[in-house]
Amino acid sequence: MPTVLIVNDDSAFRKQLSALFDCGSGFDACVEAQNGVEALDKAKSLSPSIVVLDLLLPDMSGLELAEKLKANIRGLPIFMLTTEYSVMIEKTALSCGVSAVFSKLGDLRPLVANARAVCGIK
Repeated sequence: MPTVLIVNDDSAFRKQLSALFDCGSGFDACVEAQNGVEALDKAKSLSPSIVVLDLLLPDMSGLELAEKLKANIRGLPIFMLTTEYSVMIEKTALSCGVSAVFSKLGDLRPLVANARAVCGIK
């Protein structure tokens, strides 16, 4: 079964996302990282099926992290979360290898539904 890597510096928000992915969503495991360096280390050792990351991280931007992850793991789906959604942010994120951008402020169930679809979970 697929594994999701959740990268966010807010521990409460990471727990909320983990709960959504754990609650019968078809993912085998949710692995958490609080910054970009930790995410890169975990991605190398675990080879996640998908990464859900925040645009703003304490040690690097989510855009920089997405580029590094894509360089290390070809074809890795990456979903980005942001509170500052705009078309310009989405275009920039897509050019950095992000598969989709979602708002952190709304309902997060579409994020999980899209992650399931990308990972082939029915």
